[in-house]
Amino acid sequence: MKRIIAVVLAIVTSVVFCACAKTSGYTLDYGESQIYTNEDIKAAAKKVVGEFKSFSGCVLYSLEYAGDEICEEELSYVNSLREDGVKEFSECLVFNSEFRSPINGGDAWEPNDIYTWSWHLGREKDGEWVLVTYGYP
Repeated sequence: MKRIIAVVLAIVTSVVFCACAKTSGYTLDYGESQIYTNEDIKAAAKKVVGEFKSFSGCVLYSLEYAGDEICEEELSYVNSLREDGVKEFSECLVFNSEFRSPINGGDAWEPNDIYTWSWHLGREKDGEWVLVTYGYP
């Protein structure tokens, strides 16, 4: 009986592990920035990875800082999406990403397909990054 319980627990653990998004092993390209430090970019990436973990069965391959020019251009867009009524963000950071959808698809995912998405974050000067929106570029 103990052996059966152990086998069932092992199977359940494996299924739960496989159902989660894989975020280890992705590459983070910091690019070159005159605005943000690597620590700023890493903190923003952490917010993206935190959200990505809810993408069951997906595998994150890469996050790439989109560059200072893109971030400055996207600041007004990010502010237009802010819903909390607080003052506007003073900073914006944009990542491009590549990831694989679940092998069997499901929900809105095509099976085992590569997706390239953008991730837009904002923050008030030296504050915490807020993930504002993500999806197709």
